[in-house]
Amino acid sequence: MAQSTDITLENQSGANFRTELNSILAALSSLQSGATAPTTTNAYQLWVDTSSSPAALKLRNGANTAWVTVSSDVTATNLGLAALAGATFTGDITLNAQSDVRFADSDSSNWVAFQAPATVSSNVTWTLPSADGTSGQFLKTNGSGTLSWDTSAGAVTSVGGQTGAVTYATSWAVGTGATAATNTDLDVSGTYAGNVVSVAALDIDCSTGNYFTKSISTSSTFTFSNVPSSRAYSFTLEVNCTGASTAITWPAAVKWPADTAPTLTDAKTHLFLFVTDNGGTTFRGASLVDYTT
Repeated sequence: MAQSTDITLENQSGANFRTELNSILAALSSLQSGATAPTTTNAYQLWVDTSSSPAALKLRNGANTAWVTVSSDVTATNLGLAALAGATFTGDITLNAQSDVRFADSDSSNWVAFQAPATVSSNVTWTLPSADGTSGQFLKTNGSGTLSWDTSAGAVTSVGGQTGAVTYATSWAVGTGATAATNTDLDVSGTYAGNVVSVAALDIDCSTGNYFTKSISTSSTFTFSNVPSSRAYSFTLEVNCTGASTAITWPAAVKWPADTAPTLTDAKTHLFLFVTDNGGTTFRGASLVDYTT
């Protein structure tokens, strides 16, 4: 430890001059180390404050009005300051004003970054999992800041667009404002509608809807295709007969009450309902015939 009352050499005898000069040089070479601040100060002057343990390195500010702590531990490697090549931090790091944490690519020409939102109403800390998850898992929160890996219940390509495989593991409640009723998989409040499929040829493609329309002017033979398997499935077919001799031949899988197909009147509209529970091996048919419009 070495300090000098001042660093100005006064006119004096040779021996006193040498003593004061050595005192000043010792103080400068030891960065004015001491438990109290030097009495004589200058802008950007260095001082090792030994009043704390470990000692701190301080720098006089440019206005020569206060000391600024450069390092709180002069014994630490690199004065405890973060090295450009990498550093280990033992305390929290705060980036002010939405500053980014950036990760540069291999040639440092571009980067990706994380950033806080513009407004944070209260402090939030997320604790990461202690190990990696498995392929396809995602991070979820427990609502208290703890993150963990989890697996999606099923493959969802789109919900709003209704494309791809959309599945749900339990009951749906649609428009009810509450959970689904007991022993109910789909609980719907309000109206719902289905699409109307206009049949171009004479094949009913069951994968396209549940209500089909077809106009015929001659005798016609219908076929059914793409029937859902392992499910109960039903559809309605609306047939508008616009000509004479518009007899209809149905697939052999269609069974009518009393094994008798309905008799149709030409130039009328007819409704047919078909139900299967075995993937189309058997369809049970019912009819409402001879509407004038």
